[in-house]
Amino acid sequence: MTESYPMQMAERELTLEEAIDILEAGEYCVLSTVDPDGTPYGVPLSYVMLDGKLYIHTGKRPGHKIDDWNHDSRVCVSVATEVEPCYEETFFTTRFASVIAQGRISLVEDPVTLRKALVALCMKYLPQFKNEIGGAIEREIDVTDAWCVTLDDIRGKAGRRLSS
Repeated sequence: MTESYPMQMAERELTLEEAIDILEAGEYCVLSTVDPDGTPYGVPLSYVMLDGKLYIHTGKRPGHKIDDWNHDSRVCVSVATEVEPCYEETFFTTRFASVIAQGRISLVEDPVTLRKALVALCMKYLPQFKNEIGGAIEREIDVTDAWCVTLDDIRGKAGRRLSS
């Protein structure tokens, strides 16, 4: 696990449980890595949390992100929810809840875990088509990979959240 920097506004830091809730609820993430020459690269992705790990899917062909992951498996994941610009008395600000997590990404090799991740992704984004998931996976499985991010450090922060 990497050593965390102190949070600039410590009163906004969330508990680990709150941060995991944000990861569970988030719609999309930005997954960042570095190129072999050290250039940062971030890509927005759909994702799902399963058993405390973050899963995404890709095609099987190499590309920028896959090349980076194969070079260095360390990644940083960012998720923001509850984002709402607002004006409070005399200044402009934003309500938000966010997570920055670090970990390592690896290709899902186990066929059962692969299918479980793909089903979970489909159910997260299009549950109304649950009866179509099996057929879609069968048609696309030969050209689809899933990747798992094992999260080592998860930190959440929130500002000006509305009471539930």
